[in-house]
Amino acid sequence: MAPMCYFRSISNSSKQAIVVLIALLLVRVCCDDHRREKVGNNCLETERRALLAIKSDMYDSADRFSSWIGHDCCKWIGVGCESSNGHVTSLDLHYPYEYDPLEEIIGVSKVNTFLAELKYLKYLDLSLNNFSAPVPNMIASLVHLEYLNVSNALFIGSVPPQLGNLSQLHSLDLGCCNSYSVLSSDDLSWLSHITSLKYLDMSCVNLYRASSWLHQINLVPTLQVLLLKSAMLPPVPSPLPAFNLTSIVVFDLFQYEWNISDSMMRWLSNASNLEQLDLSRRGLGTLDFMGLQVALGALHNLRKLVLFDNKLQGEISIIMKNVSKTLQHLDLSWNSLSGEISTMFWSLPRQLEFLSLEMNDIYGRFPRMLGNCTRLRHLSMRNTQITGDIPRKVGELVHLEYLDLSQNHITGEIPLNLGNLTNLVVLYLRGNDINGSIPESFGNFIHLEELDISKNNISGEIPKSFRELQNLLVLDLHANSINGQIPKMIGRIPTLWYLDASENHLTGEIPKTFGGLCNLSTLHLSINDLNGELTDLLDGLSNCPQGAMLSSLLIADNELSGVIPLNFGLLAHLEELDLSSNSMQGNITEAHFSRLMNLMHLNISFNSLNVALPNDWHAPFSAYIIDMSFCHMGGMFPSWIRSQTHLDTLYLSGVGLSGTIPLWFSNFISEVSLQNLDLSSNNLNGPLPSTLSPFTDLSNNLFEGPIPSTLANANYLQILTLSNNHIDGSFPAFLCNLTSLIVIDLSNNYLSGRLPQCKSVFLFFLQSLHLNNNSISGRFPSFLKTCDRLLTLDLSENKFSGEIPTWVGEHLQSLKFISLRSNFFTGIIPENIRHLTSLQVLDLSFNSLSGRIPPSVGNFSSMYAKRNYTYSNACNSNTIQCMNSGHPLSPKKMNSSRYSPNDKMIINAKGLTIEYTKILALVTSIDLSHNKLSGEIPKEMMNLLGLQFLSLSNNRLNGRIPENIGVLTELESLDLSMNNFIGVSPSTLSVLDFLSHLNLSYNNLSGRIPTGNQFSTFNDPSIYVGNKDLCGVPLSECPCDEACHQSLTPQVADEDREKLETLLKFVFIVMGFIVGFWAYFAIIILKKSIRDTLFQMMDKIYDWIYVKLSLKFAQLKSKWQK
Repeated sequence: MAPMCYFRSISNSSKQAIVVLIALLLVRVCCDDHRREKVGNNCLETERRALLAIKSDMYDSADRFSSWIGHDCCKWIGVGCESSNGHVTSLDLHYPYEYDPLEEIIGVSKVNTFLAELKYLKYLDLSLNNFSAPVPNMIASLVHLEYLNVSNALFIGSVPPQLGNLSQLHSLDLGCCNSYSVLSSDDLSWLSHITSLKYLDMSCVNLYRASSWLHQINLVPTLQVLLLKSAMLPPVPSPLPAFNLTSIVVFDLFQYEWNISDSMMRWLSNASNLEQLDLSRRGLGTLDFMGLQVALGALHNLRKLVLFDNKLQGEISIIMKNVSKTLQHLDLSWNSLSGEISTMFWSLPRQLEFLSLEMNDIYGRFPRMLGNCTRLRHLSMRNTQITGDIPRKVGELVHLEYLDLSQNHITGEIPLNLGNLTNLVVLYLRGNDINGSIPESFGNFIHLEELDISKNNISGEIPKSFRELQNLLVLDLHANSINGQIPKMIGRIPTLWYLDASENHLTGEIPKTFGGLCNLSTLHLSINDLNGELTDLLDGLSNCPQGAMLSSLLIADNELSGVIPLNFGLLAHLEELDLSSNSMQGNITEAHFSRLMNLMHLNISFNSLNVALPNDWHAPFSAYIIDMSFCHMGGMFPSWIRSQTHLDTLYLSGVGLSGTIPLWFSNFISEVSLQNLDLSSNNLNGPLPSTLSPFTDLSNNLFEGPIPSTLANANYLQILTLSNNHIDGSFPAFLCNLTSLIVIDLSNNYLSGRLPQCKSVFLFFLQSLHLNNNSISGRFPSFLKTCDRLLTLDLSENKFSGEIPTWVGEHLQSLKFISLRSNFFTGIIPENIRHLTSLQVLDLSFNSLSGRIPPSVGNFSSMYAKRNYTYSNACNSNTIQCMNSGHPLSPKKMNSSRYSPNDKMIINAKGLTIEYTKILALVTSIDLSHNKLSGEIPKEMMNLLGLQFLSLSNNRLNGRIPENIGVLTELESLDLSMNNFIGVSPSTLSVLDFLSHLNLSYNNLSGRIPTGNQFSTFNDPSIYVGNKDLCGVPLSECPCDEACHQSLTPQVADEDREKLETLLKFVFIVMGFIVGFWAYFAIIILKKSIRDTLFQMMDKIYDWIYVKLSLKFAQLKSKWQK
């Protein structure tokens, strides 16, 4: 009432003024309401300008800020505003497109200082950008922040301790797991100021100097999630603080080379609410097993446990007994846990969904009780010691999405009910002994993305049900025995990305439908029996709308024919090509490589292709490996090779090159660091290049002159093969300094003079030395005394003289093959060759050695074992074509980064001179022929049960041929000719089933030649000639043969007649019994009256016997009672 009275008492003019004032106030209020309504829909202008400034410093590759236009910034993508006052409270600037920061770098961004203007921010995400700068301190001024994510944003330097000012933070993500930035922190005390922190991720932050990290993190009791993966933590000092992380639910302590002590594990046992624990290791770190048991026994709420690569040792069943019964995820892979697998599965929690036990020492048959774990979605038991077949119970795990049983000893067939696992996404069974065929039920895997059943013994054809696998990405069938044609429907799986069916027995052509596999990146079909041409495949791929994605095409070792189509050059993504060892023909021109800008591996060797590339051609690619061996290139050395600036391997063997190697090539080898060079089997002439690759083969050419002195500093040389050239001069002394050499082959040249006196460090790594067929003189090379790794030594066909040193047996104990044939060595064979237990080939023939054959030859234990007939890749050693097949240095594998030649040795056997290469490791031979050896064959030589070739001819050996020579059942060639052997030829020679060459001529043998088995094929009299008292086929009959034959004929006939009569008696008795029995039996069955009479008679006989026995028993009983 008082204000109203006061209003009435004032003047009219004053009243009018007051009314005007009130009207103005009402207008102001309306305007303010209108303004407030407008602010509710639009951000503040100052904050809008700040956002635009922030945007100007952000990398924008694909218009991710395209929505940042107009006045209403609250509607911009990534921006959130408070509805009541229009302030920006949320800003999401994370890089939105998927990329791998380990492989790809995006454009640089910058945190603009205007970020500090957004004072009311509660949510800030800067992750996945590229700032390449320290975390800005101004972020600490945004005191209202509740969420901060700067993970993997390529920030560098120290984590600013000012972040402790963000007291309202609930979530802080500083993870930086990439190779381009490393955040670090020396002190984490600032964390204790963030009293509301629930989520902390410091993965890959360098905390090595934060010695009190555990004590400082322990002061944040609100933490629920703590992620310290690969945080480079220092050791935890003792004593440990009282456990304060009472809210912790997730703890990730994945570390590199860090030990978790027993006390640390016991400290963790206080985390009663913990649900997820990751204590994985990499490197040298270990985990205390006893402390682990204590912790697991206390963590009753644990649902996820990861103990990957902890080098845990002990019984796996102990862990299983201690784990929480609520456990759903268990990863114990890459440890050394042991135990029988079936005992372990009794303790598994029934609700387990994830189980990984790979790379442990678990053994035993595959447990059938595994079928009880019906909730399993992931099961990995790769590389354990599991045996037996896959039980049908596995087919009951219908929730399985991932199953890996590879690299075990699983046998038997794949169970048909495995097809019940219709949720499978990944199935790995590689590297077992599984046989049988692929079940048709595999077609039920409609969600399958990866299938690997490689390296087994699976046979049969690829099932047609594979047409149902429409989500398949990876199909690996290689190294099996799968046959038949490749089904067309494989080419109708549009998602297929990787297909490897190499090393099988597939036949027919590559299906035309493969041309529609536009997403296919890898196609490996090598080592099969495929035929046809590539035309359809390449025609289809060249029509892919976005271009074919094929990056690896390996179809080597097949029977492909025809030309390589020109549209081959359209495979723009191709990186690896191997068409080697086929029957392809036609020209290779620039058009074939027109768009192959990514090509790194090129192998078209062993075809009938004509490489017609001009010298001035500039290849669009820069390859790592080029192999055109045994194609036709012809002409001068190709200068287009100069464009290959990243070349590691160049194989142009047998391509018809002629002329000299250009001077630029020596510089090229150095500039690109060419590692592997094979120009063998051409017509190259002139001097050797002044620079060579570490692995060099220039054999079988016309190079002349000395070995260039420019190689004196080539310490990188490891394999040097210059055989079969016209190289002259002496063995260069500077080779003594090339201590990395593994193989030296200078055979079949014109080297002369003596070998240099090298220092004791000479050729420490030398494994193979071939100097045969030169004119080198002097004594046995003394520098070899330090080459204790030497496997092959061939000094044959030279002018070496003197004695074989006694140290050979003591210092060259690794020797497998040694040939000193055709030299001038004298003296005796050293007794201490008994130490050469690995020796397989010993050739000392055509020298002047004297004395006896030492008994120590029986110590060659590598010749003890009989041949292994299961060696499927070995050629038949009776076939000369196999022994000399191909060029001794190839074919090489496409992915081989190091050149590795086959070793070789010339052996005289079966009357032939044979160079063994590929199967040299299977050969055993002793050749001591053409010397002056005397005495008998040592009985110890009969220990060599695996000996294949033995030649002792042209010596002065005497005595008898050992009677037990038949124990050498592997002998294929035996030459004892031109000696002084006496006595009869042992009859045991006839049991040598493999013997195909024999020479016993010019001895003093007598008696009858053995007969039977292989001896029936030895019809050449020359192999027995010179033994005047030897007789029998194929020589003249022995003196008593005709008389003995006549005198023995009547007696033999009578004996034969008696034997025949006796045999007939037994035959007739047996036949009579059989006929009578079955006739009697048939009558009983067919004639009912006879059957009834017979059974009645048997009943009477039975009753009579029973009565008689009862009476007799009663009489005896009464007598006994009296």
